[in-house]
Amino acid sequence: MRVSILGAIAALFAAGCFYPPVTQPPPDEQQEVVIPLPYDLAWDAVNAVISQNAFHVQAQDMTNGIIEAVGPRFTLHDADCGKIKSLVGTYTAEPEANSSSVYNFLVRPRGPEASIVKVRATFNSSVKVPLHQATDVDCVSHGIQESDLLREVLVAAKKTHRPEFAKPNAPPQPAASQARARSSAPETVRSQPRPPSSIDKAAAQPNVPASMRGFSLGGMNPVLPAPPPN
Repeated sequence: MRVSILGAIAALFAAGCFYPPVTQPPPDEQQEVVIPLPYDLAWDAVNAVISQNAFHVQAQDMTNGIIEAVGPRFTLHDADCGKIKSLVGTYTAEPEANSSSVYNFLVRPRGPEASIVKVRATFNSSVKVPLHQATDVDCVSHGIQESDLLREVLVAAKKTHRPEFAKPNAPPQPAASQARARSSAPETVRSQPRPPSSIDKAAAQPNVPASMRGFSLGGMNPVLPAPPPN
């Protein structure tokens, strides 16, 4: 009977025990940041960070400034899932392959030209204790992922601006006005006074006999007499 009792005690130690995480959650100042953007642009900046990290958005409400996004599998670097004590000693509980990370973003206006962004991370994983069924554990965040995400929000805020609309260019000159401008050129030329011809000069000498009226070549030669009749 003594042997059976010792065996039961040994089996109990071999079964192992689970100790919940003792890490304290990160303080509020590590999970929030103020960015110099109005509410609508701050909302765009947060969504840009979510897309950049390939998170899956489960729910979002722009009226209340809430976004819930699912991230990838986390590691011990991100959260504390407790410890396991067995016959071989005490060791840290590792997140399993089915572990999940959920990030809750909260965006609130802080005056007309600033906003406050908060992020809370929830990590969950099943923990396997020897000779026990797997247990779901809410792991406690170390605050590393939240700080990294908020830094990315600050970077995205510097790149987020309202769209700038280019001023329209002056309308091109209509084809009709161009044709009108071309057609006015000959009229300008025709309006210029033409030099008098030799006939005009002869008409301007009424006292000179017709037989003495000659022709001037370009105004360079004197007036020649007309040839005598045969």
